[in-house]
Amino acid sequence: MSRTTFSGPVKSDNGFEGSFVGTLNSTSTGNTITTTNTATSGTFQPLVVSTTMSGAGADGGRANFNMNTNVALGSFSNALKADVTYGASGRTTGLGSSFVAEMTLSAGTSSGTYAPVEIELNVPSGASTGTATSLIYASVNGTGATTFDANGTILTLAGVTAGAADAVATPGATFAATATGTALGGANLRGLKVKIGSSFFYLAAIPAATFEA
Repeated sequence: MSRTTFSGPVKSDNGFEGSFVGTLNSTSTGNTITTTNTATSGTFQPLVVSTTMSGAGADGGRANFNMNTNVALGSFSNALKADVTYGASGRTTGLGSSFVAEMTLSAGTSSGTYAPVEIELNVPSGASTGTATSLIYASVNGTGATTFDANGTILTLAGVTAGAADAVATPGATFAATATGTALGGANLRGLKVKIGSSFFYLAAIPAATFEA
């Protein structure tokens, strides 16, 4: 297979499809792709990886970011990082996030298990859990962290409607608003449906921060 050498540091074993506008730097500390977009409308995507799986029974389909180490690293280590920084005048008129996981179901997903986000913690025999190990680690940082304390929420659920035995359940079919429950919200109490092992449970969601201990 022929190799095409360009005037810059980029080489191709089989040509290029489409175009690349930006800067690719390869140094001893790693590879850096730098792009700039000045458009005032439309969706800008500096890098698109598109895969079509057409062979029934195959696995995968994902881009793989893999890091291995056999030494004691420093204060942090990750295989993939998504980082967004808003400047003094920067904002998003809709929803801004550092990472988005989106999945679209169809009539064909009649069997199998589906989730936009999958988290796996592998613990082989003899492994240690260190100082603290959890499936999710979330933190609020910075000198203005108390602003989040006063105005933020731990979790936002959108697009769901509360109902008896639903993912967000109302008292009745799945749990009752007893006399004790009345002090915690009564009929306005909600239960968030979770599955632990093969059983379903409901985490109580109290409608007001003035609940009684």
